Amino acid sequence: MTDFMTTVPLPDRLAHEKFGQLTYLERVADSPAISMFFHGLGLDATDYQEYLETHDTHGIAVSLAGYAPGHADPLPPVPASRHVEMVADFVEWIGRENPHKRIILIGFSLGADLVLQLAEHWTAAPVRRCPPVAGVLLLDPNVNQSTMTISRLFASADRRDPTSALKELVGLANDQAVFRSLCSYALKITSKDFGQVHQLATDMIHYWDPAGYDQFGARVTRVAEVADVVKVVLSADYEEHLDGMRNAVRRHGLNLANVELAITGLGHFDLIENDFLSRELKSIG
Repeated sequence: MTDFMTTVPLPDRLAHEKFGQLTYLERVADSPAISMFFHGLGLDATDYQEYLETHDTHGIAVSLAGYAPGHADPLPPVPASRHVEMVADFVEWIGRENPHKRIILIGFSLGADLVLQLAEHWTAAPVRRCPPVAGVLLLDPNVNQSTMTISRLFASADRRDPTSALKELVGLANDQAVFRSLCSYALKITSKDFGQVHQLATDMIHYWDPAGYDQFGARVTRVAEVADVVKVVLSADYEEHLDGMRNAVRRHGLNLANVELAITGLGHFDLIENDFLSRELKSIG
């Protein structure tokens, strides 16, 4: 496999590895926990590289199959269900290789939805071996199709030439800070096989109901069954959804001591900034 990190020199303390069709960055450290990071739609492990470089803790950032920048090792479009199976196998393997370390799962946007699906995968059949999960941090998970503006845009795009969709993406900006974030995001999408992005966007839209919060409540309940601590952190755009999300959590028998929902004044992509991640991971230990 071509090393997709060749254009981004890695410090000696980071290793680029492969697990089946997944690739990942790992910083090994003698810490009691392993933080495992899952990226958003069209992103990859390098979005967490700064965190891995600047924290002397054991951390692993995963790139989903087919998401290596530069179209390295091209694959046919991988469906979401297959991603879930591969990531479940990987997390279980990490647990077996590190039996004395707690596992913390961190998912951003589509990566948060992936963690929801992992919990469903592990709780659907008792024979599946769920590793001990000490904590889960969900950053801007979807709650229904109304929160899936970018996924809808990419699912409806021309998978062979997404230029029009990328222009429309940048046009969503309502201020300069958001414009900068969306331009950076659009540039990153151009380094991907858009067929993979299109596939996952389409699959994830089908994963959510058009409206309502009951699915979210049920899915967070599954996460609470496999993790000791669950925290959901939301960007400012989620303000209108917060009450509905909290009520759905309560209806499914959880209280806010079991699952913490917190809203910030930050933008969507600010949730994976190094300083913010540092504070949130300290809060779930």
